[in-house]
Amino acid sequence: MEGLIQVNGINMWHRITGEGEPVFQIHGAGFGHFNLDPVTPIIAEAGFEVVDYDQRGYGQSDKPIQQYDTEVFADDLAALMDVVGHERAHIHGSSFGGMVAITFAGKYPERTQSVTINCAAAKLGRMGKLIFKNWIDIANLDPDGPGSRILADLIAWQAVDKKFLESDAGAGVPAHCNQILRDSNRLEVFTAVCQVMCDMDLTPWLPKITSPALVLGGDQDIMTPWDQGPGGVGQEGIYQGITGAEKVVLKDAGHSTIFDSTDAHAAAVIDFMRRHPMS
Repeated sequence: MEGLIQVNGINMWHRITGEGEPVFQIHGAGFGHFNLDPVTPIIAEAGFEVVDYDQRGYGQSDKPIQQYDTEVFADDLAALMDVVGHERAHIHGSSFGGMVAITFAGKYPERTQSVTINCAAAKLGRMGKLIFKNWIDIANLDPDGPGSRILADLIAWQAVDKKFLESDAGAGVPAHCNQILRDSNRLEVFTAVCQVMCDMDLTPWLPKITSPALVLGGDQDIMTPWDQGPGGVGQEGIYQGITGAEKVVLKDAGHSTIFDSTDAHAAAVIDFMRRHPMS
């Protein structure tokens, strides 16, 4: 089942796949629901109801020009859960979606059965900020905006492990990124969310997360590395900041473990959710 529904004052595209305990998947900046597409069927076939959606500002959902921060997106998720009919669910967020997942699990602990935080950061260090400032500059300077081929090429090598990029399966990643970025974005929202990531400090949310939490990422992640440096809080800091959190570091995997380590990523998420069931 898929289509547009009214959520928090906007038209939001969503899709429901499978049956079982609900899992709401939150995509990263710029990529819409396509970000989670490789793992959706695997998780659904494992006995879960997977809810994918285009966040406010992306894909087929409305793209209003407004003030953006991670709470805007977390509140949208809570409203989507209401509309779909789930009081509580597993949360699975990747990249910027992982940052939204931190905010959601901290703000709505009673609605979070478990949370998987994939390839995220709670606070960017100087290197992390430079990455997303580059995205902003390219999108503003290139006539194609977020659909820039240069931006897609940059994100491709930043997102996946170099061994995967050299493989036959990875050869099409730059063109695939280009298509998704072209079809999923509005310049004003794309740049606003990149700035949100540069400005954010999500560390106050970490101790408020009371649900089971999994921090999942690749050992070769250069976009949101485990160690953001002394000025930031990366995946290791997120893991240490959440009481009782678990972590899984995928070997030879980059930032987008969903793409370059699909089976291992899905297996880790499924195992974690099965160990923390709703009943």
